[in-house]
Amino acid sequence: MSTEWVPVTAAERANAALIHYPRFKELHDEIRLCQHLSKIAGEPQCMSLEGRTGAGKSTLVKTYARHFPAIETNTGRQTPVLYLEVPSPVGIRDLAAVALKRLGDPAYERGTRAALTMRLIALILDCGVELVILDDFHHLIDKETNHILAQVSDWLKYLIKETGVPFLVVGIEGHVEVILQANPQLSRLFAAREALQPFVWDPGQPATCQEFSRFVEYTERAMECSLTKELPRLELLSRIHRATEGVVGNVMNLMRVANEFAGQRGQPTIELEMLALAYAKRLQKHLNNQLNPFADVALVHPTALITAPTELSRQPASRARRRNSAPALSLQEVLRT
Repeated sequence: MSTEWVPVTAAERANAALIHYPRFKELHDEIRLCQHLSKIAGEPQCMSLEGRTGAGKSTLVKTYARHFPAIETNTGRQTPVLYLEVPSPVGIRDLAAVALKRLGDPAYERGTRAALTMRLIALILDCGVELVILDDFHHLIDKETNHILAQVSDWLKYLIKETGVPFLVVGIEGHVEVILQANPQLSRLFAAREALQPFVWDPGQPATCQEFSRFVEYTERAMECSLTKELPRLELLSRIHRATEGVVGNVMNLMRVANEFAGQRGQPTIELEMLALAYAKRLQKHLNNQLNPFADVALVHPTALITAPTELSRQPASRARRRNSAPALSLQEVLRT
């Protein structure tokens, strides 16, 4: 059962665009396949998804879950996809209570651990849950001791087997696999293992540049904005990749903030100054990078952009450019396709 979800806000439109981008749509389809196969295979087809912070994992699964909203029927609430964020610190009671609350149990915190578990199993079945998404799965690794919470992972294995419902676990790169490998019986249930990697920009491999270029184009259309033509498109894309390290969350953050700055100034396009400001205010400290890819650091130090944001706009566009050699023609031809 799926209901057409229509994005309303600019952020929702941008996030929804990710689902239709080929790399994300493939993962969307993989999740849907696990959900479907579990119905006909008689055994839950579970899946794991990991990636570095900001890779777009949470956006991907939240947007997927929105296409399967809970609905009220004559027989009660139906929740095809149950999206949960694993609390930190996490225990069995904590996770059970989060799930019970999301399923509408008014007494979600009452009862013993065993009682909460039995109620949760019954509700998952009664509410017609077809898929459970556990985001922040890496919280099953205790921050203080760095030990895996074995009791919680055993409880999840029991929950999956008792309900017959597939689980999608989502977390930080490396951590998810460690948790699963520590529990062979749980790991066996997760045959599908996926990873969401940052975009690569390698002129020696034109396909990588083509993929990133298309993603930026998707983002422009979703946000209803356009990037500056002060620089050749390939050079600008190269700088955006350098600024964001190819991480989806960083790209979206840079574009949203730069587009907001452009809107405040009534500019129809996102100019270099706006990108420089957005990078300085939102990404530079996070990425611990002293160089601003959108400003000539010999003329304008990155910190100066915060205190004197109009200085860059007073400079000729040519002074803001770096003296980079032009990319190979074959790369340009690929990006035009």
